[in-house]
Amino acid sequence: INMTIPAIITCIIFVVVIILLVWQPVHPILIGAAIPAVLAAFKIIDGGTAYAEFGNTTVVFFMGLVVVGEAFFKTGLADYIGGKIIGLIGKTERGLILGTSIVGGGLSAFLNDTGTTACLMPIVGSMAEKANVPKSKLLMALAYAASLGGTITLIGTTPHIVANGMLKDMGLREFGFFEYTKIGLPLLIVGMIYMALIGTKLLPVKDIESKEGERKSEKNPAKMITVALIFLAVVIAMATKIVPMHIAGVFGALLVVLTGCISAQDAIKSFSVTTVFLVGGIFPLSKALVKTGAAKYIVDLLSPALHGLPPVLLIAAISLIMLVVTQFLLNSSATVLMLPIAILVCQAANINPLAGAMAVSVCASGVFTTPFGTGPNLLVWEAGGYTMKDYLKCGAPLLILFWIVTTALCSIIYL
Repeated sequence: INMTIPAIITCIIFVVVIILLVWQPVHPILIGAAIPAVLAAFKIIDGGTAYAEFGNTTVVFFMGLVVVGEAFFKTGLADYIGGKIIGLIGKTERGLILGTSIVGGGLSAFLNDTGTTACLMPIVGSMAEKANVPKSKLLMALAYAASLGGTITLIGTTPHIVANGMLKDMGLREFGFFEYTKIGLPLLIVGMIYMALIGTKLLPVKDIESKEGERKSEKNPAKMITVALIFLAVVIAMATKIVPMHIAGVFGALLVVLTGCISAQDAIKSFSVTTVFLVGGIFPLSKALVKTGAAKYIVDLLSPALHGLPPVLLIAAISLIMLVVTQFLLNSSATVLMLPIAILVCQAANINPLAGAMAVSVCASGVFTTPFGTGPNLLVWEAGGYTMKDYLKCGAPLLILFWIVTTALCSIIYL
């Protein structure tokens, strides 16, 4: 099959975007803003609707939930919970890693994983100082646990929400709120054990000065209770589907501002503009890859290699490809690009497409060997004084464990 000119142009844009996101000579916001403009200039997408994806349900949901998460931390509720649990674990290095992982993973299951990492970093830092343990031993464990915890529920990480939207578009069954738990919880447990027993030995010992200007929380008991109730109501609304998820997120954001738990200024400051621009830019690129036939061409290229593989090996191959892609791309972007391919490959092999969809969706969070691709890794990069080599050394064994566990569980549950 020969590729059309628009398909070739779309593929070139896609490759350039990947290189720019990895190399980052310009800010990711500029990349996200440029994609629809370039696609429209080449007449690949309609200029009138080029920026329509900036207001899609994923963006609205993400912005709403980030505000609720910010209020969760601003009132002192997250500090209180985190401090209590970490305090109970004890002051040994291994105990602190387990405590950090439990709190980070637990909160990330229901809050944005990047927000969880950002607001637990000061707590972890102070615990490290009290226990005389280098912060560089704990911050990587926090980032990994936040990413792994995000895989536990539908709202734990953006790729899960993106995947559900795409399944709906393709006329397939969407995943339930706690459907991810069957795979996410075992992954978090395996990750915690690995970091406590092996990972800590592979991390550097670096003396990092604690940065000034870290966010401080208010620790207001009345506001803590208010946020807890609003947050619970949002989770129940999403789990029971009383209203669409992005509407529940918006109501939650409005309520935490209207009840005075967080100021409107702080709510606006909490928005991740980079994520909004990348989601808004990558979505039209993904659609262009499908519309021009480029995605089908890629599937046709991959199909001979995957053709005839036993179902378990097919899921293993899909998981491995996704894990490699997501080390370098923002995880939500990688999901948008890989999910249609995984579903088509599974359908061609006459196996449950949800097996491939789940593998892609979960593997989007399996970013351990680079600081790119996931918010938590980027946040701790500078704060922990890490180099690319530290991520590779500590993350590679965890990546292999993640791949084996995901492949096994997706195969058992869906095949």
